[in-house]
Amino acid sequence: MKYKVKDIDSESQHSTRMPDSCKLEEKLERTVRCSSVLIGALGLSLIALAVYTTVLVLTEYKSPRPCVSEACVGTASRILQALNKDVDPCTDFYEFACGGWIKKNPVPEWATSWDQLARLREQLVMDLRELLEAEDEDGMPNSVKKAKSLYRTCINIDKLEKDGIKPIQGILEKLDLPPLPPTEASANFTWVTSAGRGRRMLGLNVLLSVQVAEDVRNTSRNRVVIEQVTPGFSERYLLQPEQFALELGQYRKYIRDMIAIADPTADADEFAADIVDFSKSLAKIMTPVEVRRSGTHLFHEVSVQQLIQGSNGGPAQWKEHDWERYLGLVFENTSVTLHPTDDRVIVMDLPYLQKLSILLSDTKPVIVERFLWWSVFSTVAPMTLGAFRDRGFEFSRAVFGLQQRTPRWKSCTANVNANFGVAVSYLYVKRHFDTQSRQKAIEMVEDVREAFAAAVQQLDWMDTSTRLKTLNKLRAIRNFVGFPSWLLTNEQLDKHYKHAEVVEGNLFETYLKLTWAAVKKSLETLREKPDRNRWVATATTVNAFYSATLNSVTFPAGILQPPFYGNGIEAINYGSIGAIMGHEVTHGFDDQGRRYDEEGNLKQWWSAATLEHYHGKVQCIIDQYSHYHMPQLPNYTVHGFNTQGENIADNGGLRAALSAYRLHAARHGAARDALPGLPDYKPDQLFFLGFAQIWCGNSTTGALKSKMVEGVHSPNKIRVIGTLSNSKEFAEAWKCPKGSPMNPEHKCILW
Repeated sequence: MKYKVKDIDSESQHSTRMPDSCKLEEKLERTVRCSSVLIGALGLSLIALAVYTTVLVLTEYKSPRPCVSEACVGTASRILQALNKDVDPCTDFYEFACGGWIKKNPVPEWATSWDQLARLREQLVMDLRELLEAEDEDGMPNSVKKAKSLYRTCINIDKLEKDGIKPIQGILEKLDLPPLPPTEASANFTWVTSAGRGRRMLGLNVLLSVQVAEDVRNTSRNRVVIEQVTPGFSERYLLQPEQFALELGQYRKYIRDMIAIADPTADADEFAADIVDFSKSLAKIMTPVEVRRSGTHLFHEVSVQQLIQGSNGGPAQWKEHDWERYLGLVFENTSVTLHPTDDRVIVMDLPYLQKLSILLSDTKPVIVERFLWWSVFSTVAPMTLGAFRDRGFEFSRAVFGLQQRTPRWKSCTANVNANFGVAVSYLYVKRHFDTQSRQKAIEMVEDVREAFAAAVQQLDWMDTSTRLKTLNKLRAIRNFVGFPSWLLTNEQLDKHYKHAEVVEGNLFETYLKLTWAAVKKSLETLREKPDRNRWVATATTVNAFYSATLNSVTFPAGILQPPFYGNGIEAINYGSIGAIMGHEVTHGFDDQGRRYDEEGNLKQWWSAATLEHYHGKVQCIIDQYSHYHMPQLPNYTVHGFNTQGENIADNGGLRAALSAYRLHAARHGAARDALPGLPDYKPDQLFFLGFAQIWCGNSTTGALKSKMVEGVHSPNKIRVIGTLSNSKEFAEAWKCPKGSPMNPEHKCILW
C-alpha cells in the first residue's frame, strides 16, 4: 500500500502514452522540475530596491540582515507575486497566500489542473526531453540507450498510421477475440481465456485483478492477491447516472466513435449501450470504497484449490467458471506453477468475486465478449491511428475541460519515464540534481521524525503500551531520499533492464515485448523474498510516498527542487518540503497506516481504550472536512470519510514540520530566516506561507468534480484552510482573533 502526497493530474484518460500495464516501474508519476529564478527586468529592479530598503531598516535597528542569496531573492519574488494582500489572512489564508498566483496562472490549455507540483513536473519533462534527444555519450549504459531508442520510436507517428489497426487485430486474435467488434457470441469465446491471456500478455486486469504482492499479514513473503477492479470508467459515475448524465453520455459517445472507426458497418450505438450497461452492473457488485477503507473489511486467505472449487461459501454459479484455467493462463510462460494446496491466495473482495460469478453466468455471452473486446481494444488503440487519439482528446475536452492536445514529444517523454524511469534518472541525476542536498534533506526527515516522537510523548489520549509501540514503529521508518546509489553503476543499471527489449521503429511491438517482460518479472516474484529496500518511485518523480507494507518514506530527487526545497531559508523549506515529509511520516499513523506494525504487517497493536479515543479524534476531522465545498461546485462537498487519511497526514505533517523547524533553529539559529522585500514577516509566518503556497493552484470544473467525487485528497484550497484552521500556532503567528474563520473555537487535533 502506497500513499502519495497528491493525486496526479491525468491530462487525458485516454492519453497517447503506453497503458499502465506496460510500465517497468511501480505506479510512476509524470514529473517536472521548477526553474531557478525567473524575474524580469522590472521584477529585478523592484527586488533590488526592496533589498536595499530592507537592509537599511535592519541596519538602523541592528536586526539581522536578511538572506540575499540568489535562492532567497528568487523565493522572495515568488512569495510576493503569489500574495493577495487585499485579503485578510485571518479570513481566508489560501486567498491571501495564493490569490496573486491564481490570477497569474490559469490552467494551461493542455492540462486540466495547474499548481506547483504540475509546474515542477512540466519543467522536469522538458529537462528529460533535452536529455533524451541529446547525442549519446561515450560509456553510456545500454539501458539508457534503450530508453532513448524508445523515445525515437514513440515520436515516429508515421509508422503508426501506416500499420493502421492490423496490430490491434493481431493481439485480439491471440486473446481468442474477433478482429472486429463482435455482433454475436463467438463459438469458442470464454471470458476465462481472454481475460487470463490479457492479464499475462498485456498486463490487463479485466473483471478482476490478479497481482503478486507482499502478504500484508506477513510481509516477509509474497502471495497471489485477487481483488475487484474498476470496470474502466468511474464506478461513482456509473452508480449515479442521473447526477453524472453528462459524463456517462460522453463516455457512451467515445465508445461509439471508436467503434465506428474500427468497423464502420458495426452498430456502434448498440455496442456502446452494452458496454455502459454492463459496466453499471459491475459497479453495482463492487465493494464500496467506504467499506474497503473501514476496519470491518475482511481479507480471505484460501488455497488455490479452495479458490478453484469455491469452497468458501461461493454460489452455485462459481463452478460454471474455469478458475483453474484462468490462473494457469495468468502464470503461463513464467517459472511459476501454482500448487493446489501449498500455494495460498489472498482474496481482498470475496463478495465481489462471488457476485461476479453470478453476473457472468446470467449475462448474455455476446455482451461479456464485447466488454472483453472493448477492454483490450481501448487499451491498445491509442498506439495506432491518430483518429483514435483524437477521440480520446475530444472525450477529455468534454468531461475534464482539456483544451489542447498534449504534444507528442511530451507524451513520449512521459512514456519513456514510465517504462525506463531508473535509466532516465541516471541522466537526470547527473545533470540536474545536487547530490550534496541529499544529506540536508535526510537531516530534515530526521528532524521531522524527532518532532513527531516528541508529540507522541505528550499525547494524553494514548496509553503507555500503545505509545511505546508507536515510537517503535516511528523509529523503524526508513528514509529513501534523492535516488538509489546503485543507479549510477552501469552494470547494475543494465542488469535492472536486461529483459527490457525495444524494437526500434515499431512502437506496438515494443509495447508487447516490454509488457511481456514486466508482467513475467512481477509474477515470478511469488517465489522470491520481498525486497525490503526497494524504492517505490524513481528519481524522476515529483511526488512523495509512504509505503505501509515497507514502512518507508520516499522523497525522490524530482520533488527536491524549489518551491518545495532549496528555497534559501529554512522557514520556507520546513514549511514546504518539511510539511510534505511530515505528511508522509504521519501516513504511518493515519486511519490506514496505523493498522500496520513496524514491519509492515497488518496487525492490531493498539489498545482498545486508545483506539476509542483515536476514532473520536478522527471523526472530528471527518466531520470538519465534510462541510467544505468549492464555489465552482456548490452542490458537492468534500468526502470527509474517503479523504480522512490525507487530511490526517496534512494536519499531523504540518505540526511535525513546525516542531522540526524549531529543532533546527535551536541548533543553528534563525537569524537569517528573513527575506528581502518581506521585512515584516517573522520566521513562523514565513513557515506558514511556505506551506500554503505549495498548494496554490487552479483546476477546470470537470477535473475538480472528479477529484471531489472519487479523489482521496481534498482540493488544494481545502488542504490549506482545513489544516491551518486547526493550528493554534498559525493563529498566534498571524494574530488571528479567536472565532475568526482561520481560528475557529473548536479545532481537530490528532497527531
